[in-house]
Amino acid sequence: MLQSLSNKTKVQLRDVGRRFGLEVRLNGVNSRDDLRLVHFLRMHEIDLVIDVGANKGQFGTMLFAAGFQGSMISFEPLPAAHSELMRTTKASGRRWIVGPAVALSDTTGSATFNVTEASTSSSLHEPRESFVEHTPQVAVAKRIEVKTERLDSFANMIDHAGKRAFLKLDVQGGEAAVLAGASAVLPQLQGVLSELSLVELYAGQATAIEVHQLIAGGGFELWDIWQGYRNPRTQRLTQIDALYFRASARP
Repeated sequence: MLQSLSNKTKVQLRDVGRRFGLEVRLNGVNSRDDLRLVHFLRMHEIDLVIDVGANKGQFGTMLFAAGFQGSMISFEPLPAAHSELMRTTKASGRRWIVGPAVALSDTTGSATFNVTEASTSSSLHEPRESFVEHTPQVAVAKRIEVKTERLDSFANMIDHAGKRAFLKLDVQGGEAAVLAGASAVLPQLQGVLSELSLVELYAGQATAIEVHQLIAGGGFELWDIWQGYRNPRTQRLTQIDALYFRASARP
């Protein structure tokens, strides 16, 4: 119905909404990142999403709700979040596999994991003091030892789960390490969605430009950018989500 409205009427509805502090937009691929992502996945015939940094399964739940019809493999190192992720996948009724509770990185072994007040901000990298100052929920609540593993170690699992795979990275500063540990898997991927930090939020993390160059150097082209996190004090944009698809797979 809204699609049939004239441009003048749409502008009038937008202006009325803004008077009340609301933003009125059409509900579709032009206004919703989740619907646009599913549109792109369908366009590229993606049948498997590798969800690295799954936490409790929020991304997978969102993606399936938006219409994704393929399979998913999720990885999450935090024990409590991993248990909740297992419950989420079992209740979903989807072809949704949960990998072992390991932090994907560039080495096989163990490492100290920084568990933050808000578990979604937990990382192998410690949040910088400047980040904690304006976002207290990223303060480290405790540190635990976790197993680390390369994504390449799960290549057989990935091969059996789908033919055209897509990688999603939400690892709070550990993107470069995950990519370095995926040298065998990366050439088989058709796309990547990665969080990029425009400023150093976690100590020692790779910059947005460095991660972009790693992905682009793997033969991927930038297709879309989503607004991520803003400094709540200054409103400066500090994180974005960048969506890539393989250049040779262009529709």
